[in-house]
Amino acid sequence: MKTVGIIGGLGPETSAKFLLDLNFEFIGVLNKIRPPILLWNVPMDLKKEKRIILNGKEEEFFLGLLKDGAQRLEKGGVDFIVIPCNTAHLFIDEVRNSVKIPVLSIIEETAKALTRQSVQKVGLMATGLTVKKNLFGEEFKKHNIDVVFPNKDDQIKTNIIINDLVLGKNKKIHQKEFNSIINNFKKHNVFSVLLACTDLQLLNPKSEKITFFDTLKILQESTLRKISE
Repeated sequence: MKTVGIIGGLGPETSAKFLLDLNFEFIGVLNKIRPPILLWNVPMDLKKEKRIILNGKEEEFFLGLLKDGAQRLEKGGVDFIVIPCNTAHLFIDEVRNSVKIPVLSIIEETAKALTRQSVQKVGLMATGLTVKKNLFGEEFKKHNIDVVFPNKDDQIKTNIIINDLVLGKNKKIHQKEFNSIINNFKKHNVFSVLLACTDLQLLNPKSEKITFFDTLKILQESTLRKISE
């Protein structure tokens, strides 16, 4: 059994859910033991976090925090690392180069999961920075998956929703805006939607004729397999 290290806190509620779900799913499989997990909660400056989410600026602030977290977890004895935050994967190569243990990529794992589901086109809901940097583009191209982005107004709405979720604000206040974004995907014949910000799953999204793919859930499943190796 391998020990996983989680670089968490981006945002806190999602990290906590990821940790809990790993425990419950693992117990459900083995029924007698909890998985070995270490979690490093990133000491994130909230003002900078807001600017990253809403304006797509100062993302380089992420890098030092991520590398520090990865190195702390490596020193703590973990066998591999996961980062339950899509936007943080802007620096996945730098994080991997900062340690000598494997770092799973939520983007690579998502591409493989969608391929197994025979998904060829997917609408992307993510932070503006994830969209701007086209973080999923290269990996999805390898798997022949087309990405459809929200229009400008819908992306602004998505950024606001994500920022409020990270801050733990009432999840119900954005349900109308979320549904509006999903309906616009439907109008463009997009019926698979990727929740490419791990905090979006906190909305428990449901919509007629839409299949949602949750990157947090996908990373969780990959992590469980890796722990069990």
